[in-house]
Amino acid sequence: MTEGDRAVRSALVDAVAGEHRLRREAQKERQEAARWEQRVTYAEDRGLTDLAQAARERAMRHARLAELLRERAFELSQEVERLRHPTTTSWSAGRAPPWPEGIDARFAELEIESQIAQIRARLGATAAVPDDTTQDAEPH
Repeated sequence: MTEGDRAVRSALVDAVAGEHRLRREAQKERQEAARWEQRVTYAEDRGLTDLAQAARERAMRHARLAELLRERAFELSQEVERLRHPTTTSWSAGRAPPWPEGIDARFAELEIESQIAQIRARLGATAAVPDDTTQDAEPH
């Protein structure tokens, strides 16, 4: 086994372990969210609205964290597949840019997509407005 093969194997083992750890943590966070949702119900049944609101906020935090952990686990599963089935091209060949990392990059992509959609909507709105000069140019 070459040094490069050992490095890939080590990265694969780390990625698989990380994916499993993140999935376990996401499951725990989902369970915590469910537990806090039960507390919301208990507090509302007793008329304790401030306590219910605080419990609802905790449940939402746990649910958001569970979703983020699940997404990161999915990203690691993609990395595992890439490591298990390497392509003939190498990242060091410079043929394709590396994947953006983390949630910040995804939010930036979503913002760009939103801006593109707004521009398209504006262009579509201006294209939908009839041009007065073309209507007057009809032959009589």
